[in-house]
Amino acid sequence: MKRRSLLQKTGLLLGAWGASQLGLGLRHTAQALAQPTTRKLALLIGINAYRNGNLNGSLTDVELQRELLTYRFGFQPSDIVTLTDEKATRSQIETAFTEHLINQAKPDDVVVIHFSGYGSLLKLGATADDVQPALITADESSQELITNAIPEDTLYLLLRSLPTHQVTTVLDTSYFYPGYPLQGNLHIRSLASPGEFDEVAQIDQTEHLLQEKLLNTLGLDRAQVRAQRRSGQMPGVVLSAAGDQQVATEAPWNGFYAGLFTYAFTQQLWQALPDSSLRLNLSRTAERIGRRVDQKQQVTLSGKNRGSSGSALSANSPLKPYNLSPSQPPADGVIIALDDSKTAQLWLGGLAPQVLEQYSLNSLFTVEAAGEAETELQPLPLLQVYERNGLTARARTVATSATQDATLSLGQRVQEAIRVLPRSVGLTIAIDANLKRIERVDAISAFSAMSHISAVTAGEQSADYLFGSVRATTQVASLSTDAIAGSISPSSYGLFSQGREAIPKTLGDSDEAVKLAVRRLAPQLQTLLGAKLLGLTVNDNSSQLGVRATLAQLGTPEKWLVQQQTDRVAADSNLVTPSDGKLITIPVGSRVQYHIQNTSTQPIYVLILGLDNGGTAVRVGHPPQAGALQSLPSVPSPPNCIAPNESMTFPLVATNSEWIISDPAGLAETYVICSRTPFEQTERLLAADSSSGVIRPIANFLEVAQAVLQDLHQASAPSELRDANSAQWIGATDVFALDVNAWATFRFIYQVTV
Repeated sequence: MKRRSLLQKTGLLLGAWGASQLGLGLRHTAQALAQPTTRKLALLIGINAYRNGNLNGSLTDVELQRELLTYRFGFQPSDIVTLTDEKATRSQIETAFTEHLINQAKPDDVVVIHFSGYGSLLKLGATADDVQPALITADESSQELITNAIPEDTLYLLLRSLPTHQVTTVLDTSYFYPGYPLQGNLHIRSLASPGEFDEVAQIDQTEHLLQEKLLNTLGLDRAQVRAQRRSGQMPGVVLSAAGDQQVATEAPWNGFYAGLFTYAFTQQLWQALPDSSLRLNLSRTAERIGRRVDQKQQVTLSGKNRGSSGSALSANSPLKPYNLSPSQPPADGVIIALDDSKTAQLWLGGLAPQVLEQYSLNSLFTVEAAGEAETELQPLPLLQVYERNGLTARARTVATSATQDATLSLGQRVQEAIRVLPRSVGLTIAIDANLKRIERVDAISAFSAMSHISAVTAGEQSADYLFGSVRATTQVASLSTDAIAGSISPSSYGLFSQGREAIPKTLGDSDEAVKLAVRRLAPQLQTLLGAKLLGLTVNDNSSQLGVRATLAQLGTPEKWLVQQQTDRVAADSNLVTPSDGKLITIPVGSRVQYHIQNTSTQPIYVLILGLDNGGTAVRVGHPPQAGALQSLPSVPSPPNCIAPNESMTFPLVATNSEWIISDPAGLAETYVICSRTPFEQTERLLAADSSSGVIRPIANFLEVAQAVLQDLHQASAPSELRDANSAQWIGATDVFALDVNAWATFRFIYQVTV
């Protein structure tokens, strides 16, 4: 039976419609959210087409911000000015800043400025204090004068000239240039400094006059400006994609490029609760970025929150993203165009990138109510995806007896109902461009011979990991690969993250041949593919299963490190999150534990799986007791089953059952997976392993991950049809169809430090 007909089974569609009545009960909450009382102005700048080298993702960043500001934060399209490519010259940017923002904004208006493009460092004097960051514009560069840059002095003066304090500046760029344009599979958004600091650069007369005009208007001198700027007290709130000695990057995705920071941040804000803090959202953003670049790119929060008290930022500041509560409820996407009353084009900026890349046709979305006049008792449309291209998809309404009269309208937000994923998911490995040509050829050939593995050239296509050599990290930046190929002895091959952090236990001997290295990596690749499959189940933002998960560090007293919950069931803006908005860190030797709370009305079954900081696949906690599988699901007796409104700790509290974090330093990734039905196939696989302990290594991690998806697929069938007419759907061999009513998966990422 075809997937389309399988998913249009009456029971499944009615189940999804039921989810819409529950999950989109939040749509009327929008009436209680903060209503716009002030004007909201935005200036969005993105440059791909530079005369001295191109980027690929800056225009996508502008799209991501524009759709978010329009459909989630209530900006009027006419109040959003975009400048892209050749229109983003220095003079046009500064003119738009003056005319659209400074001249129009009033006290307490909200202003958002976004820049995606290259950055660099300018030496404008003889001392180190005269070196300052600059945004590179689309102008023709000049050897004599700096004509294609907006120095940070100018940016400070422009921001200081705004009549409102509610200003957010987002800079998806960086200034430090490491000497090469690619970092693993990611493109770097910084350029070498003009003249490499051999001589002092000068800004042209036009820029100098603008600065003098702004200084006079504000009653400031240059020394005051630079002192404020160097102390991190830029006006308003400034979100930077990377730290001072780091690089901001953009990544190729499935069909498009986007800035790593902008994509992660905007996707998080599609899901943000009305009262969630900026730091909470930055912490979740840091987790998304950390999976790809580890600690090489850390978002920074700076600026001076010039509220009524004029106080600087502090860890306890109740900052909101863009100084706003979202004007609409959380969503996975929005209707941005209508082909007719039954067919729509969707923007899916709220779906997690790793899920969107695998999102299959026939996935189902529920649609929010079109207007306040509609009541919760009226049917809402179901949309079924029939075409997808990058961040957009086309979908048509699915007619049921309850929804056949429902219609669509522009701006309606959509939420997941059924997530359809292929069963044939594979890993894509990018081949490091720093390898010699013969090495790259051998690597591509070896990977192509492996099942579920494909190879691409780094920087050209989306990839999960990078294959390269440790040698590449020690190259002299000013020399080409060909120039040094014969001067550096062969080094070990291994796997790296997209941002070129070594994957634990993947580096081999220094004299190893490429093809032998690839064959050696086969078991680890299977483990990483298992982790990728579990990543496709993460749905804490869209799940309708009521669960809260807490990662705690044991001690006196116990310290809660971070909390997550299924927000669409029980919204809570007071969840514990790192106060600095960064990835959480846990020292070696710490004792940790997960607390899982079942807030739903039925028992839930829990699995905790993942990769530890050494790269080993593990299970946390205890399996069901002997014989328990035969009794499931009659009573909630196994240790991994939590009754309604009850909580449980993993590992279970008992003598010699503590979980102690051990060496080495590294990134750990854990999946807390909850289901309304037992993990029967998964538990049988795990029970076959004779290893013991509270942290049990898993040798067959890929099989376990596949079993988890199959168990969730089974759990997604309507209970009244599980043994009847839906048998063919349950046994579908080409897709997994997962109902948001059936499961919840949380992903916890943390850095282990020595």
